[in-house]
Amino acid sequence: MLDAGPWIRCFPAVVPPATPWTVLFFPHSGGSAGSYQHLAERVTDVARAACVQYPGRAERLDEPLFTDVHVLADQIAEALIPVREDGPMIFFGHSLGAAVAYEVVRRMPDQRRIVLVASGHPAPSCIGLPALDSAGDGSKDPDEPVIELIRSLGGVDAELLDHPVLRGMFLPVIRSDLMAHSRYLPGADSAVGCPIIALMGAADPFTTYPGVQAWQRHTSSTLRVHTVPGGHFFTDENAEEVVDVLRGVVLPTGAKPCRLP
Repeated sequence: MLDAGPWIRCFPAVVPPATPWTVLFFPHSGGSAGSYQHLAERVTDVARAACVQYPGRAERLDEPLFTDVHVLADQIAEALIPVREDGPMIFFGHSLGAAVAYEVVRRMPDQRRIVLVASGHPAPSCIGLPALDSAGDGSKDPDEPVIELIRSLGGVDAELLDHPVLRGMFLPVIRSDLMAHSRYLPGADSAVGCPIIALMGAADPFTTYPGVQAWQRHTSSTLRVHTVPGGHFFTDENAEEVVDVLRGVVLPTGAKPCRLP
């Protein structure tokens, strides 16, 4: 089982899986390890499941929020050093988590033992998030651009904005995450050596097929693209279809299994 201090929360399995695989989830902006429990519960019969816990939320609430994707990736990669030889891994990152997972893969010494599942995110070279660092001339609420973006993407996070107490707790976290995401730029000619599976929602305003297909520029291995019904948070709307993709990687038989070279 993964043991990486405060950075990784493991999800218990009723029956230990017979395969050596681990699925490691990387949350979206404002997300925490708990946000991926519904996916983790569906894969624990075929793989160990765990989720990265970013600072500034849940049991890490008192820690400063991160402000730089590259620094965050450095810290996560360092935390994973003790488990690098534990077996093959799927790095599943959704939205911001896809960028973080990609950068962590870049820092791993044996990328051939990893499959990157980039969910709800265009290729790093095609990110088009609006700048969120300022509120222009100060004539409007500085939170307004963040709130507009959250509402446009939908999901549970948008619903929290309707509750004043939850909004006060949640908004500073997602604002910081989104600002870090909007400032993220990949290194020049950056690429990974592992297979990439890109998932996109058919009605996701954050992704386009050309932008998702551009993940091919960022790997020297293979790319598969799956379009899933739903908006940006198709991972909630169609969790079973997402899990089918993950199970197809792990199982020796099944829907389009992805075998490591």
